[in-house]
Amino acid sequence: MCVLCYEFASEEHWTDALGSDSGTTVALPPGGRHRRTALIAAVLRPYGLTVSDPGQGRHVVVGDLKGSSEVAAGLGEVWAAAQRLSSRPVDVLDDLLLDWLAKEIGQRA
Repeated sequence: MCVLCYEFASEEHWTDALGSDSGTTVALPPGGRHRRTALIAAVLRPYGLTVSDPGQGRHVVVGDLKGSSEVAAGLGEVWAAAQRLSSRPVDVLDDLLLDWLAKEIGQRA
């Protein structure tokens, strides 16, 4: 994707903000954004997918281990990209995945 398309691909999602004050959206602090990206990466890892945050805009890059990648703006687009890139259905509510995540995240705490 070219830089121009990347910058214009925007979608506001409630997870991109802490809240609003008088109609003004307050952006996630950098640490919160990093934590969210790390959590999404942990969810996608068992599906052979990666996610990275270029640090600008609301975008993340979802990729597979074969080198394909998609830019996703917002959590909804992340899941859609994951479905397209994964060789199997991505179910973030799968019991085995949730058990694995509890262990994975618990080890890092």
